[in-house]
Amino acid sequence: MRLAPFELSQPETVDEVVAALAEADGDACLIAGGTALVPMLRLGLLRPGRVIALHRARDLDRLEARGAALHIGAMATLAAVHRSSVIWSGWPMLAAAAGKVATPAIRSTATIGGNLGYAEAASDLAPALLCLDAEVEVAGPAGQRRLPLSEFFTGFYETALGPGELVTAVGAPAGPPGARGGYIKFCPRSAEDKPLVGVAAMLALDGEGRCRHVRIGLGAAAPTAIRAARAEAGLGGQVLDDAAIQAAADTAAAEADPISDLMGSRDYRRAMVRVWVRRLLSSLRADPDVDRR
Repeated sequence: MRLAPFELSQPETVDEVVAALAEADGDACLIAGGTALVPMLRLGLLRPGRVIALHRARDLDRLEARGAALHIGAMATLAAVHRSSVIWSGWPMLAAAAGKVATPAIRSTATIGGNLGYAEAASDLAPALLCLDAEVEVAGPAGQRRLPLSEFFTGFYETALGPGELVTAVGAPAGPPGARGGYIKFCPRSAEDKPLVGVAAMLALDGEGRCRHVRIGLGAAAPTAIRAARAEAGLGGQVLDDAAIQAAADTAAAEADPISDLMGSRDYRRAMVRVWVRRLLSSLRADPDVDRR
C-alpha cells in the first residue's frame, strides 16, 4: 500500500525537534525506529502532514552510567540495550528483557523511547523498568521535565506526554545491594510474539531470607504495564517460602485488570499472572542469577 504524502523533517537537535512539533501544530508524528509507526502509515491509520525523524538528533542514542545511575537516550536501540556491558553489569534484568522483544531484526531498529512512547500494555521493557524505579526524561515547549515511569503511562496506549513533547531519555537508579531480578514472558504462539503475560520481579533478601526489597511488574495484565503494589506489600518482611510466594501470586492476579482478545480471555490472562508470578519468584529464590541466563 502506498503511503499518503507527508513532509519529512530531520532536525539535528532536541530543540529543533520541539520547534518542528510546534510548527506542525498537532499535525505531525515522530519517527524513531518506525517499527510501530510505519505499519500504521501503510495501513492509512495515521495520515500526518509532517513526519519528524529523530535519527539525526544529537546525543539521543547515548547509553552510559552516570555515577550509580543509568542513562539511556531515547534513540538507543533495543539491540544496543541488550548488548550493553554497562547495563549487564548493573541492570541485567533490563538487558535480558530487551533481548526478549520480538526478533533480532526488530530489536536492531526499535528504540527504547519509541517503545515507551507507544505505550503498548504488552511491552517487554516496561515491567522491568517499573521494577527498576525508572524515570522518563521529556522535552517540550515548556522545557525539560522528569517523571516516574509509573506516572508516564496513563491509559490504554496513552501517556503523560503533552502537546509538542517527546521522550528524550530513560534513567534508572542503582538497585539495592544484593538485589536479584528477572523477566519472563508467556507467549502461547511464538517466543517472538508480544507476551500474553509478562512478569518482572526484583528482590533483595536479608540474612534470614526475608524480603527487604520487593518489586513486581506486570505486562499485558492491565490497560498499561503496572506494578503489583499489594503483592509487593504482602511480601515485605516475609520469608520467601512457598506460602508467601503463592500469596503474592494470588494477590498479583487479583490486582490485574486484563482485557480479552484473540490471544486469550481476561480470566485466562489473570490465571496466567498467578502462574508466572509464582514461577518467577520461585526461580529467583533458587537462582539469584536468573536474569543473566
